[in-house]
Amino acid sequence: MKDRAMQTLYKLALDPIAETTGDPNSYGFREKRSPADAIAQCFLCLRQKSSATAILEADIRGCFDNISFEWLMANIPVEKGIVKQWLKAGYIERNVYYETKDGTPQGSPVTPPTILQKM
Repeated sequence: MKDRAMQTLYKLALDPIAETTGDPNSYGFREKRSPADAIAQCFLCLRQKSSATAILEADIRGCFDNISFEWLMANIPVEKGIVKQWLKAGYIERNVYYETKDGTPQGSPVTPPTILQKM
């Protein structure tokens, strides 16, 4: 419980940074953004005669599983020891510990602002 609380505190600190450095047209995992906001942006971009005629929506399989530890360590503005602990913490399933070799912890409070940084 203490770890989740600490991650939430770091998330509160990282959110404003992610909002100013992240893609302005990204709507997933963003505070105060909704599917309706994404639809409105699509309308603005597609309403002109010279606009694209189609939209590609995709869920990139394995995205969280393959984010580079090295990139996160170099680009997330948090004490590096803390980031390393989050990334290498592993997980326990049915009383068996599994080491984390790559990717980011899914479901962690701090994951969204770390992946929203521009890559």
